[in-house]
Amino acid sequence: MPQANHMLAHRRLSRNTLKTNVAAYTFLLPTLMLFLVFTVYPFINAFIISMTNWDGFTDAEYVGLKNFVRLVNDAKVWKYLGHNLQFGVFTVVIKVFLGFVIALFLNEKFRGIAFFRAVYFVPVMMSFVAIGMLWKWIYSPSSGLINSILFKLNLMDQSNMITWLGNAKLAMYCIIIVDIWRWTGYHVVIYLAGMQTIPNELYEAAIVDGANDRQQLRYIIIPQMYSITLTNMIFCMTGAVSVFDLIYVMTGGGPYNMTKVIAIYVYETAFGSSNRFGYATAINILLFFIILIITTFMIKWMNRARENTGT
Repeated sequence: MPQANHMLAHRRLSRNTLKTNVAAYTFLLPTLMLFLVFTVYPFINAFIISMTNWDGFTDAEYVGLKNFVRLVNDAKVWKYLGHNLQFGVFTVVIKVFLGFVIALFLNEKFRGIAFFRAVYFVPVMMSFVAIGMLWKWIYSPSSGLINSILFKLNLMDQSNMITWLGNAKLAMYCIIIVDIWRWTGYHVVIYLAGMQTIPNELYEAAIVDGANDRQQLRYIIIPQMYSITLTNMIFCMTGAVSVFDLIYVMTGGGPYNMTKVIAIYVYETAFGSSNRFGYATAINILLFFIILIITTFMIKWMNRARENTGT
């Protein structure tokens, strides 16, 4: 009899579990369908296109893995990825550092704090086209704001105006400055949200132990912000690999292709005179795997950081 009751209870539990699972999967079904339609299917379709020689108009010609072999031997791909790397190194380091420092400042309580928090976030809400056009005017050699200020300060004469975006050595760094100005406020918000979740008990215990502000920063804030820093780095790195619109608006990849990044090369390959959609798609798949590898590595690093800090 006890065995029969046990079996009956087990069956009821199995039925309840099945009902729960069915209900859960029913609620997940719309999201799953959207994921399949807008993520899985486009990726499979893109992989099929990458194995063809297709111009977007005539019938596609199947070429197998030739586009990927060509990609590996294409010096332009690696040159422009090098520009992405240059862009990424500077933007990641500076945006993460500035975001942390500004968040420390905005985490304090003083009069007008809401105004300053809003001001730092304003550039994030602006469109890339508007930002590109604005800074293109600022960098203008003849009527730009920077050269005008330098001229007023007698640091430059009209016969020797600096062509900021026309100088092959300066153009990329000028764009890096704009990207930092545009996105730092976004990382400030992420840091600020993380800092406000630090328990007050940690600060109170530190004060009791005689810790000053510098020691609280070193032993409380920085360790607690470790996973937040890695999150910001993921956003910065993936953005650096896929950057397109800002550079396209400001320089179009010039001068002399010194600011051309891989996304612009993909655009020109697909929609230029040759219309090589298959080859452009193969390069995009390479970008996908680069971003996937970076994200996977950073997530594993983040999980280790959480285990070590207990956050």
